[in-house]
Amino acid sequence: MNIYTNTSWRWAISYPAGWTIDGKDRDLIRIRSAAENALCSIHSGPMDRFNTVDELTDFMIAHDEQFFKGNGQKYVVLARRRISLPNGIVGNDLLVEIGPGGRSRRIHVLQDGRGLAIDCEAYTKDWSRLEASYQRVIASFTVSK
Repeated sequence: MNIYTNTSWRWAISYPAGWTIDGKDRDLIRIRSAAENALCSIHSGPMDRFNTVDELTDFMIAHDEQFFKGNGQKYVVLARRRISLPNGIVGNDLLVEIGPGGRSRRIHVLQDGRGLAIDCEAYTKDWSRLEASYQRVIASFTVSK
């Protein structure tokens, strides 16, 4: 595993060897494997208008539902649960179906006015093959307090 640290937004994440990182935009980092057709994006930005991670997640769900519906696609949250990052910061973990034919694992975190969202996505047909790699990436995510 390789490690990427975003000093601007104070977070770090590990990703599999052989994957590449696009870190030109510190607000949107993309980690991918072209060979495996895998992609994880980490979005960072100021989010001081939300008081809780649940408010952030509810906003993101509503935004994404509207966006995908406007593009003639479906967006269905299959599962939502609370998680704790390795350093104890709380977030929300969503499993989402994006149709037709896509699946996404999304993590939302709110810390000190920073909104952070991980989006690991794949075609549904590739999901079972990529799920363990995505889990390792997500489980490595740490946010500095």
